[in-house]
Amino acid sequence: MKRLSDNGSISGMSVAFIAVCVALVAAIIFGFSSYSSEKKYKNDDNQMINQAVSIAKQKLAAQLNAQFQAQNNATVTSYTGPSQYGSIVLSYPKAWSGYVDTTGGNPVNGYFNPGVVPSVGDQSNLFALRLEVVADSYSDQLAQYTNQQGVPLTITPYALKRVPQIVGVMISGQIQQQKQGVMVMLPLRTDTLEIWTESTQYSNLFTNQILNTVTFQP
Repeated sequence: MKRLSDNGSISGMSVAFIAVCVALVAAIIFGFSSYSSEKKYKNDDNQMINQAVSIAKQKLAAQLNAQFQAQNNATVTSYTGPSQYGSIVLSYPKAWSGYVDTTGGNPVNGYFNPGVVPSVGDQSNLFALRLEVVADSYSDQLAQYTNQQGVPLTITPYALKRVPQIVGVMISGQIQQQKQGVMVMLPLRTDTLEIWTESTQYSNLFTNQILNTVTFQP
């Protein structure tokens, strides 16, 4: 019988051992690769979930803020002016503050703004709502706008919903220097009634809600 030599046995065992080692290393590499891929996928998945949650929170916060603002705007308070100047009645959001001066150069000089009314002496401040009864004729006041050259303004006839018999104008654009907004100007006996917003941020609220509440005695 032919016998295998000792060298042959050792060689066969070495080959088998090497094969087992290679297989084991391959298994470890595959397992690590799979673990890394799974971990990366899990991390990416967690990142996507966190982003989605963050976006959802932002949308909810914006929605709640819009609802809050709508509720504040829906709850109004009113200002009533002196009877000698037409008993003007004007409603504005209850969350706003108002300051009306009846001792200055004009008979009625009102300032209204969300939160606290800023300094009325600072000409750079923009007010959400302004009201004035100007001790000047309607034609003279209107001429100050119609005679301006190179100023971006749109002037159209306008009457208040609650005082339709008195026709004045609505002025849109640069109503004052460095101030863009919308103004309504109306004749009030021998004076002029002016109501306006100095910020385009409040233009829709002004034209679609506030003006619809205004009344006065011509």
